[in-house]
Amino acid sequence: MMDITLVCVISVVSFTFSLGLKKYHPSISLIIILFTSVMILLYLLDYFGEVTSYIKELFNSVNIKSEYITLLLKCTGICFITEFTCDVCKESGYTSLSSQISLAGKVITLIMALPLFKEVLSISLSLAGVQ
Repeated sequence: MMDITLVCVISVVSFTFSLGLKKYHPSISLIIILFTSVMILLYLLDYFGEVTSYIKELFNSVNIKSEYITLLLKCTGICFITEFTCDVCKESGYTSLSSQISLAGKVITLIMALPLFKEVLSISLSLAGVQ
């Protein structure tokens, strides 16, 4: 509970400073937002480690191949990085670039997930009795 409160307080303070400076110094305003965003992301890296450990433990308990765990984590990482980058581009006023980055993230995630889709289809067909 305290972690999200800290993140929210830092965000509101940063946003307030940025909003105050935006009219007179838009570049400094953007730097404040970028710095705050990166600091929050770095703060959350510890939690990503915990989530990764839990997911690995969960997949190992049901005997799923470790390559699928890696694939899932890579796809999740791509989603987080893409979302972060899109938000920064939108904040900077580059909406069209944000849209292109979002599309690229979706395509790359889809391409990476194709082996997983193949495995799910194979399992589904074997359960249905189709060879």
